[in-house]
Amino acid sequence: MLVTLGYQFLRMELRHLRYFVAVAEELSFRKAAQRLNISRPALSKQVKDLEDEIEVRLLDRDTVSVALTKAGELFLEDSQKLLSMAEQAIERASQAQSGHRGRLRIGSVGIIATDFLPRTLKIFKQKYPGVEVVFVEMLPAEQLDALAQGRIDIGFAYGKEVDNLTSLRSLRVVHSYFGVAVSSQHPFAVREGVDLREIRAETMLCLGTEGRSTHRETIREFFTREGLRPGKLRQVEGFDSMVTLVAADQGVTLLPIALDLANQGVVITPIVGTREELDFHMWAVWQGHLPSRHIKHFVRMLEERVGG
Repeated sequence: MLVTLGYQFLRMELRHLRYFVAVAEELSFRKAAQRLNISRPALSKQVKDLEDEIEVRLLDRDTVSVALTKAGELFLEDSQKLLSMAEQAIERASQAQSGHRGRLRIGSVGIIATDFLPRTLKIFKQKYPGVEVVFVEMLPAEQLDALAQGRIDIGFAYGKEVDNLTSLRSLRVVHSYFGVAVSSQHPFAVREGVDLREIRAETMLCLGTEGRSTHRETIREFFTREGLRPGKLRQVEGFDSMVTLVAADQGVTLLPIALDLANQGVVITPIVGTREELDFHMWAVWQGHLPSRHIKHFVRMLEERVGG
């Protein structure tokens, strides 16, 4: 009967159900009117309007008593369920609006975020247990497009990518400097510093796709500023794959010295040169136009984490 009642419900108001349920539970118009804080004649009229609307007699009543009909007993059970469902729907909507329920989609960023992201996620989960956090696997270069298309709520960008993105807001979450990532067995692994000229003959691994790679452009920019050209550039689509190749002496790359990859057989040696020209920035980015409460809450926690 609940499904049928659901269709009938479209033609009535929640208050009609509340009025009927109050009378059915109290079996008294007087007590129900007091409970609802309305007049007894008004309550009687509302219940009569409900019976007329659904064309079913729900109550047997006279001047001294009220009783449920068989149909009324079934209608009471289903009405209580519908009212409960409506209350739950309102509560869920309220929680979603306040940022306490829903889903937060974050672009995966890998090991570079281990210093700030796990702790932020733990605190966020404790405070907002009703919000499901989902990580979407994608390369850094894909995340700005994913934000624009609404496929993720928070992404990460590197370098100066955020400078001209007026539609996005950003928060710097990492500031470091680039170094040369080499195998722990490489001669440069024990050096205190490496000049870019010394790695011109090395195969340079670049993270990203053939069509788009911020990492590749950053490497080229560093070499160009020194009046140099890098040697062979090899594109690698996954960060883990790139680290594995470096550890296997299949090439070198430029990575932030803030990364600790020693347990993966990779050492990052500082680059000799002006540090300000070799700095590395990573930004959390999100849509600036009417961000959801989930995003605001998470960004606030990121600010507290990276600010500390």
